[in-house]
Amino acid sequence: MAKKKNKHKIQEDPRKLQARHKRDYLSRLKMVCDKLVGPGWFELIPAVDMDIIYEKRYPSLTIKMAPGTVIDEVRWQTYRQTLSALLDAPAFEVTEHNIPLKTILSEGLALIHFVSMMAENRFPRSEELRAIFKPFLITTDGYYGYIADQVAFLLFLMDVRNGNFRDGFLHADRTQTNIGIVRATANTIFIHLFKPITGSIVINDRKREIIAVNRFVPRGISLQVKFHPSAIGLQAVVDDPLPVYIQRHALNRLDERLGLQANNVHSHLFFSLYEQPVNYVPGNGCTLIEFNMYEYKVGYLLTTLHEDKLIIRSFLFLTNDGTPEGRKLRQLTGLIKHDKKYLGIDKLSTFTAYKIHEDEELSTLFHDAGCGSLLDAKNLQAIAAEYTPDRNKSTLHKYMNLDN
Repeated sequence: MAKKKNKHKIQEDPRKLQARHKRDYLSRLKMVCDKLVGPGWFELIPAVDMDIIYEKRYPSLTIKMAPGTVIDEVRWQTYRQTLSALLDAPAFEVTEHNIPLKTILSEGLALIHFVSMMAENRFPRSEELRAIFKPFLITTDGYYGYIADQVAFLLFLMDVRNGNFRDGFLHADRTQTNIGIVRATANTIFIHLFKPITGSIVINDRKREIIAVNRFVPRGISLQVKFHPSAIGLQAVVDDPLPVYIQRHALNRLDERLGLQANNVHSHLFFSLYEQPVNYVPGNGCTLIEFNMYEYKVGYLLTTLHEDKLIIRSFLFLTNDGTPEGRKLRQLTGLIKHDKKYLGIDKLSTFTAYKIHEDEELSTLFHDAGCGSLLDAKNLQAIAAEYTPDRNKSTLHKYMNLDN
């Protein structure tokens, strides 16, 4: 008869587990010390202080959803994996030492804080240790501040690239990490999800959904884009700053006519308008606010005044008939709205697919129409929402009778 398998695994002695954990931790601590200031210095720290550092150690850096936050599982896993990979990268300024940033934010800070806070002459040669660590100490305006700035910038980039006016904005909160905090914390980057601020307004007897052009910052504060109406060519009874909203229709047009990743476009929409001077073209009861994706002028935000709000009603791509450039292009080529749509030059994705910048005659024509910025905007294809097959430039030549 076969012996019955033991259903209970033999548990390892907790004291051995603890001893191994401590040994591994101190090994990582030594690695950080050796790479920051060189070998031999770690060994100066007495065993009793090693015990103190271990007992007051910071937990490994973790990334978690903020309490009460619910994020779609696919979106969450993508975000968490991306941020984890960035934290695995070497800390700036000491890249030759190859210390992962997440290690600096746990074992690294534990060691730096210990040396920063230890009493004078705590042990033999302790002041030599403090001197060699001086560039890294919490009290020194150097590497420590640079690490804090690096983390802040990294998390800012994550915020910028992970939010839109449809699915909401993810925001990374680092206040529960040990940057600048000596007492042990959760050492966790908590991720919040802020939903867009939406409302409705009646325009031309129809109810329209509108979305605040805003951005969330730590503690859930909302930064709202505002303009004095006169600053964008509109007349109002009282010229106080008014909040800017975008119609859902305009948001759809922005995404459709640019064909770029929404996270990039929606974030840039805020940053290009928030407390920034803008160029505009006044119209009949409206204004066209110039919209640039990074350094490339790609179109206009058609904006009107409605009671106590400024409403972005639509987005016009640069070649569209409602823009100065679009009208000039029509004068030069005779192309009307239907023609531009048929050729696909009414959207950035298909316009770029022609690679007009490679054709001298076409390039001159679009430069003359004021659309030269679109020829350089080919660089934006790095953030395209989807692949667009190349278009044949001969189609444009033939359609505009440039071969005659």
